[in-house]
Amino acid sequence: MDHLTFAQGCVWLMKMKDIIFHTYVQPQSSVTDYRYEITGLTEEHLRNSKSHKEVQDKILEILYNGESARRLMSDSGKARLLVGHDLKHGLDCLRINYPGHLLRDTAKYCPLLKTNLVSHSLKYLTKTYLGYNIQTGEHDPYVDCVSVMRLYKRMRAQDHQVNGIGTPNSDSGFESQKAEELENMTPDELYQLSKSNYKCWCLDSKKAAGPVDF
Repeated sequence: MDHLTFAQGCVWLMKMKDIIFHTYVQPQSSVTDYRYEITGLTEEHLRNSKSHKEVQDKILEILYNGESARRLMSDSGKARLLVGHDLKHGLDCLRINYPGHLLRDTAKYCPLLKTNLVSHSLKYLTKTYLGYNIQTGEHDPYVDCVSVMRLYKRMRAQDHQVNGIGTPNSDSGFESQKAEELENMTPDELYQLSKSNYKCWCLDSKKAAGPVDF
């Protein structure tokens, strides 16, 4: 199971806890304040860092996993799932577009949101669902990376639930369905009905491709 994360100019690619790819990314503009006490980055870290294009190409190569662009839009195939917290921010920083049905975002997954559908911080989710503290000092993307994958695996391991997903504000694709109709649907039927930003992660275990975390 692979894990990809991007944070504060640093990219990690991991398989479980084994690091496959780790590099620093050359900033697109000059750095005026490294904020070392938060980011853990110094000028020395970025002195020989890779260009934005080099890192972008490498990450896309890993995500596509030999898949063609045409097949990438399909649920089947070899392309990898991308797991992370606030994926839009990381992808925007790398200027990467990746299909929504291959994203698993702990900042957007409905069961992990606040009641008003606002995202919790990764720090809060890790403490609440995993029982330990992170981000207590300088930023460590490796720790974030591991925490996000653990959160994903915990949510994926839960039994498929339909209670509450038919509420008007759930943004799940089920708003027009009555609760009793949902209860009579199979997990595969619910999967097809749901929107790309809320496909129950328990269904991922049925797929052949392993997740990659970002």
